[in-house]
Amino acid sequence: MGDALGVPVEFLSPTQIEEIYGQVTGIVSAPEWHPHSRLRPGSISDDTHQAMAVAHAYAPDGELSVKAVAKKLLAWVDATPPEDLDVIIGPSTRHSIELIRQGGDPQTTGSKGITNGAAMRVAPVGLVNIGNFEAAFQDAIQASLPTHGSNVAISASAAVAFAVTQAAEIGTSIEAILDAAKTGAERGRSEGQWHWGTALEGRIELAQNIVCQAESEKEALHDLYRFVGVDMLVAESVATALGLVQLAQGDPMKAIFFGVNLGGDADTIAAIAGAICGTYKGIQAIDQNLLASIEKINRIDFSGEAQRLYEIMKRKNDLININDE
Repeated sequence: MGDALGVPVEFLSPTQIEEIYGQVTGIVSAPEWHPHSRLRPGSISDDTHQAMAVAHAYAPDGELSVKAVAKKLLAWVDATPPEDLDVIIGPSTRHSIELIRQGGDPQTTGSKGITNGAAMRVAPVGLVNIGNFEAAFQDAIQASLPTHGSNVAISASAAVAFAVTQAAEIGTSIEAILDAAKTGAERGRSEGQWHWGTALEGRIELAQNIVCQAESEKEALHDLYRFVGVDMLVAESVATALGLVQLAQGDPMKAIFFGVNLGGDADTIAAIAGAICGTYKGIQAIDQNLLASIEKINRIDFSGEAQRLYEIMKRKNDLININDE
């Protein structure tokens, strides 16, 4: 939902969004001069398509491999009309997919990817590995490598996967979710091809402090935009998304609307914040009419997708328990 609502306002500033829409609280059309104006309002973009590719890369027993992820990402690219793909695919993913198509090893094709393309698609990893951070960590690496195999990108991927895994725990708290994200960010930075990047866990903490010190939601949003940022760099968009989780106190609709109206990489920020908060609060906190509209527009059965992930999660947990015994 965050992805679909954020697509029309991606790349805009909060001021531009306010001038054009007032506030975005539902499905809107992109301005006619916007690259996404060719997309039907309510259309999902690469954020959701790639998250579904990761979900579909899981074998029935819960195994996830870098080759399976690469295969599903390539299938998504090939199934998308070129004119649509041109306006939704990120530069790192496009470059890496071409290397894979040319026979490159998906273990290394993403070595230059340092943006948020892995973090935006990793929520299924957290859902499949509820209660198992080590398995979530290993799967987050596999999900990242084909296109975003740098330590910077894997740090963000692990942060989101850990946040989702923690958010699914009964009785958890916002503080525990953000602590899990910071742990994942720190661990992930030791994996993949090394690139310089601001420590994500530090930027998450900055986002938390901004939210805690703000006297209003408006002030918090202004300061997140100004001091943390909304660019596709992980230290901006991913840290801001986690700040929105705290600002919304886990309410998925509030987090989504906050992210959408911040602009910048709005669809990714809203998608990440929405995924974490949606896991935390559950389906009852989701606007069902809006969800139904997005399902219809994109011809996706999200209930069916969720059921498939649930079955994989159960089988994986059963196998882990058998092996432990």
